[in-house]
Amino acid sequence: MPRAESAVGIDACPYGWFATVLIGGSIETELYENFSELYSDYQESRVLVDIPIGLPTGGRRRCDIEARDLLGCRGNSVFFPPCKSAAAVEDYDEANTRHRDDMGNGLSQQAHAISDKINEVEAVVGDAYDEPIYESHPELCFYALNGQPIAYSKSSKRGLAFRRHLLEQKHSGMDDEYEQVLDDTLRKDVRRDDILDSMALALAAQSEELQSVPDDPEPEVPRIYYPTTPALVDSSWSKP
Repeated sequence: MPRAESAVGIDACPYGWFATVLIGGSIETELYENFSELYSDYQESRVLVDIPIGLPTGGRRRCDIEARDLLGCRGNSVFFPPCKSAAAVEDYDEANTRHRDDMGNGLSQQAHAISDKINEVEAVVGDAYDEPIYESHPELCFYALNGQPIAYSKSSKRGLAFRRHLLEQKHSGMDDEYEQVLDDTLRKDVRRDDILDSMALALAAQSEELQSVPDDPEPEVPRIYYPTTPALVDSSWSKP
């Protein structure tokens, strides 16, 4: 049955999709092979997913440009997604050509690599830009939780440790759950950063209010959501 009154953070992973679910004070995590199955379970919840919803036409999405500006040193973590014609083809060279023809600029290989995930989500939610599925971005969520962009990449030892500390500070038990997921899954199915990103998205989904870039979008304009009221993390954290 669908789970109500829960906050869900979803990140794409090699296996399919990794979900962190917050219900009150409890933390649950689950792996899904298909987004449609995940959506069926949580369509009555607030869900934040790290995937573009609403592809660009004629120019780059305003939400991506503003998110990159807001994140500063972490701005390159926001990919400019493929246009619809480019997302429809598997071959990168052909997709890049279609994207350049339609958009006037090239398509990164990182953005092309998530085309299948983009199409999978679009097949379920269409171009619905909010409720119950919100497009989000983990680095925007970490920015909001921390009060400023995190200077260190999540792939670095320091960046990983700081994000773990931040998540645990905001929701007790997160770090134990992170360790449990590492024990219960294979890295070929779910990576360390997939777990962290999903947890950050779930915390964001649990926020009373969300803000977005653009902050005053026109109707039917894609937007990226993240928590309101950033608050600086405890300065007593000891850096590794």
